[in-house]
Amino acid sequence: MRSIVLGIAVLAGLTAAFALGQRLGQARTATATAEAGPVEIGFAQFMSLHHDQAVVMAQTLLNSGTTRLGGLASSIASAQLLEIGQMRGWLGLWGKPLLPATREMDWMLLGKVPPDAALSRYLLDCQSAPGGMPGLASSEELNQLRALDGDARDALFLQLMIRHHQGGLPMAHFASLNTDIPAVRTLAAQITVQQIEELNTMLLLLRGWADKTG
Repeated sequence: MRSIVLGIAVLAGLTAAFALGQRLGQARTATATAEAGPVEIGFAQFMSLHHDQAVVMAQTLLNSGTTRLGGLASSIASAQLLEIGQMRGWLGLWGKPLLPATREMDWMLLGKVPPDAALSRYLLDCQSAPGGMPGLASSEELNQLRALDGDARDALFLQLMIRHHQGGLPMAHFASLNTDIPAVRTLAAQITVQQIEELNTMLLLLRGWADKTG
């Protein structure tokens, strides 16, 4: 019963975060609607889509009722739902679809300078990734996350979310450097810093577990 009540409370909080994000996104973009170009639109569409899966993974862990990573998962889900709300709020104001027409990341070729070696490698990774973006978990991996329990589920969550963050960071960093809309730059920079911090935390947690079991 306690886990059901906790699950309802978490779901209510996440729903509120998404709604707040939409309101923030609309408010912050109201004066910059006409300025949105391929970089801003691509970032909002692809990053919100990438975030969708992170929220699914975090909610899967929270719904399990047997995790030592509840605080981390709740923080990731709340932050990313807020950001999804902002980005999709912008897309609504820009009159653009919430989802990209294709999974091609051509918008990342439209920066202020030609792609450097790191960005070129990332775009090659995008082309070879099944979902068009690096770091996304497969359906099989998500099913495995749902099927496992306890520490085994927690360890897989860390592995998948580490890879997920590593795959999304170049998008956020690129947008922070190449958008001319202050609100988009602020959010992209915020995502970059936030995910680097979370990535470092998760790497330390996973390394600590490996040391204990090794």
